[in-house]
Order: sequence, then C-alpha cells, then structure tokens
Amino acid sequence: MRKPGWAVLKGAVAAAVAVVLLSGCASATPTVASAPPTASVTPFDTALRVQLEAALDAGFAASGMPGVIVGLWIPGQAEWVATRGVSDLATNEPMDRANQSKIGSITKTLVGQVALQLIGDGTVGLSLDDTIDRWYPKFPDAAEITLRMLMNMSSGIGPPGQTQLDRICDDPYSTITPDEMIAIGAATPREPYAPGEGNTYSGYNTFILGRILERTTGSDLATLIDEHLLRPLGMSRSRFAPDAELAEPFDRGYSEFCPQYPQPTDTTDWTNHEAWAAGAMLSTIDDLHTWGIALGEGYGLTPEMQTARLEDRAPGLSDTGYGYGLAVSVHVDPDSGCVLDVNHSGAEPGYGAHVQYFEGSRAVLALIGNGDGGTGEAFAEVLRALIPVLPESVAATSSTACLG
Repeated sequence: MRKPGWAVLKGAVAAAVAVVLLSGCASATPTVASAPPTASVTPFDTALRVQLEAALDAGFAASGMPGVIVGLWIPGQAEWVATRGVSDLATNEPMDRANQSKIGSITKTLVGQVALQLIGDGTVGLSLDDTIDRWYPKFPDAAEITLRMLMNMSSGIGPPGQTQLDRICDDPYSTITPDEMIAIGAATPREPYAPGEGNTYSGYNTFILGRILERTTGSDLATLIDEHLLRPLGMSRSRFAPDAELAEPFDRGYSEFCPQYPQPTDTTDWTNHEAWAAGAMLSTIDDLHTWGIALGEGYGLTPEMQTARLEDRAPGLSDTGYGYGLAVSVHVDPDSGCVLDVNHSGAEPGYGAHVQYFEGSRAVLALIGNGDGGTGEAFAEVLRALIPVLPESVAATSSTACLG
C-alpha cells in the first residue's frame, strides 16, 4: 500500500530504500538484542558497532516509532542485531528478535522470486513475454501488458492511492478477494504512457501476477511461497498471511493513518486482504536475514532469470537511482553498470520493514519497526541514520564492489 505523494528517498538513503511505504510512532529505552551463538570467524568490528549504535539512537529518536529492531550481517564477522523501544505500548515489553511482524511490500520480492523460478524451470509454460489477456482479456490494455511489465512496474496500471487507505480505514477487517482488487485496478485510471514505456509503483501488478501463478499452477499463493521459498530456506517464522494472524511472540503495530481512530491505533489484528500478493507476508528479523541472502543471490533462479531480474528495469529510470528490475529494486553504479545492491522496503498500517543485500560484500541489512507515524517514512529515519555509517567495504558506492 502506498499513499499518494510518498517519495522515493534521495541521497545516501536512496542507496537503501527502494520504495518507502508506511512507518513511525513513540520512543522508549534503548536495548541491545541478545544474539544466539554464531559460527562467524571474527567478532563484529568494534568501531563500526559503536557508530551503528549511535546512529540507531539518533534514527530511532527521529522516527517516533514505538520500537525497532535492526540487523547487519557481514560474512566473516559476528552479527550486529540491536533493538530500541517496545513491542507493546500497553505492557512496555521490549522489542525482541524472535518477534513476528508484518513486512508489507517485501512480499512482492517473494512473489516475484516464485514467478521467476516457475518461468525459468519451464514446467508451467509461462514466459516473461506472455500477455495478461490470456487470463484477464477484459483488463485495459491486457493484450499489451506482459508478465515482465507486471514485475518491473512498467505496465502503466494506476496505483491504489488514497482510495485504498480510505477503504482500509473504513473496514480494517476487510476480506476483499484478489479478483475484487484486480477489478478495482482495472477501473483505476491508467498512467499516461503505453504499457512498457514508463514506471509506476502499483500493487495491482503483483495482484495480477499472483493470481496468474495460482491459475497456472492450480496451487494457492501461500502454498507456492511455502514450497518454493519458506520451507527450503528454513524460514519457519515467516508466513503468507492475508488473515494477518501473527504467531507468538509478535510485535503489536501502531498506526496514525486513520483520523477517525485514536492516535496511534493498535492495528495488530487488522487483516491483510487489501495487501495480498502485494504485502501480506509476516516475518522476523532473522528470517529477513535469510531472505536477504536468498534475494541477493537469486535463490532457485536460472542464470537467464537471474540476469533478467537485475537488468530488466523499467524504461526511463536512471542507473544512479532505484529502478525496478523483476520484483526487486536494484542500485547500479553509473560508471561501470555494476549492481551495488538489491533491496526492498514495505509496510502495512502500524508496521514497517526493510531488507537489503550488498553485492560486493554479501552483507545483509534488515529492519523491522512497529509504527507508521502517519507519514509513510518513519522507519526510513532509521535507515537515513544507519546507511551513511556503513563503510565502503560493506556498502560500496562505486564500481570497486564488482570489478575484476
């Protein structure tokens, strides 16, 4: 879900945030998460840890979220996982790495990865250039919109916008179906360009993609995600969950997006049917670490699909910023064309999350927050503080990460 006018972040944080959705809320006493035993070779760099802790303090204070947990995993080093604030405003229970949370639009990366696996293995007869009129003949411009365009957001299908947020505020427990959402997408005014000739971030693309996967395979999307990704990757605390039912222990979410409710409002039990393929995943910080590696390394993809995922960015997007490849945001060095990192942010009312894989170092940065602040950028305050602290050896900003 995305509120009109929410901007893609610029500058240093543009090297981290693909598309900022919801986020934010109140502060509490900082703590450092206790880490389980690790098989890493050396301790985490002490000087970097000190810088990260200070940056996290500043970013968390600026965010206004009730709580946040972040992790940085650098191959060859012990992890850095730290929390600030609380997971429950009523009990003041601190944030914990075991807690499950809603991760919003990071879901798009899992749906896209499943699609690329199925296209690559050839078992279901799908190709990137299939047009959607095969499944949705009455959808506007269906004969011109391809699966590739759905995944790199170049179809021209209009964004859900404020009307989606209004629907959620009016009925937080909605059980709207995917096909009902697709019908709303079909009635939404198109963007002012032909299919494939522009870029507009719209969850309707991923709804259509998800339903095509279901109709082609005969399996529901939850089963496809579980069988292709969650089970083989050991992501036991992650689930595709339109019902949004979190498993203990979990973070409570707090939203300020609906003016008719108390500010903030506890959104923990609000459903995710409005998000479905575009944002209905639940996860934890450790599972996001696992997914960050799988996302960065193209788990289960053929070389052809791996190349397409990184290179098939929507037209008109600069290599110096973020352009959607196939279901992942890609940061590219303009001088060499080398991929520096792949990433995605996401949120649902009361929750925010981010995952990022750095190509040169193979490091992973992940974040989960439990507030939205009514601005859509609260969790990004933490990223704004952390990203500039990362050394070149972790988060390269030039071609040195991939040359040679």
